[in-house]
Amino acid sequence: MKALRLKLFQETACYKKPFASKVAETYPLPPYSTVKGMIHALLRADRFIPMRLSVQGEYEAKLLDYQRHYFFKKLDAVAFPLILDGIQENRFAYDTNGISTMPIYTHILYRVNLLIHVEAEDSVLEQVIQAIEGGDIHYSLGRWEDLVRIDECKIVFVEELEEEKDLHYHAYIPDHLLDIDTRHIPYELPWKYEIVNGVRKWEKVKVGYVPKGTTAPEGVCIDEDGELVFFHL
Repeated sequence: MKALRLKLFQETACYKKPFASKVAETYPLPPYSTVKGMIHALLRADRFIPMRLSVQGEYEAKLLDYQRHYFFKKLDAVAFPLILDGIQENRFAYDTNGISTMPIYTHILYRVNLLIHVEAEDSVLEQVIQAIEGGDIHYSLGRWEDLVRIDECKIVFVEELEEEKDLHYHAYIPDHLLDIDTRHIPYELPWKYEIVNGVRKWEKVKVGYVPKGTTAPEGVCIDEDGELVFFHL
């Protein structure tokens, strides 16, 4: 099969876990939904685009940052300026009593390298390449400020792996491909959502976070340059 291979670099990144409140914990790699969100943003898509993903990567260190977070006490709170210093409050029609703040720790990954394979229709892959080569889009992955440098964007051919091979990167490997003896950390990663009664209802997929150096399980794929690929069904 054909796939688009992306090699990305981020100086810092935080792929925040959805239920982390007192501390902004990060996933060790961007979840599928985050990567798909970046690709949909590149395409300026107004609809869901079917695709399969393989996500691998590594980082040099994990840092702790201390940040102020804003919390709204009411669901119907109106927009307001985050920076209040030097602004006359009577110029804006918002109620500061409906806002609270709290300093929280944020986990930040430092110097992240990512290897991502995208399998989709040929026309979609070509549009992604054109969007990247156009260079007029804000590239970020995770938070808005977590900028992305795209070091490679290449169409590769992928086939089933027929021999033993060790992982060069940490990787998300779909649960159905994992052996019972494979060392991993289990995750349920967000994949896509539907709006139900005004609320996002997420479909999740089970994967294992497998450290580099582990022997790849049976049933995985490899691209023409020897990079392993772990597509979810």
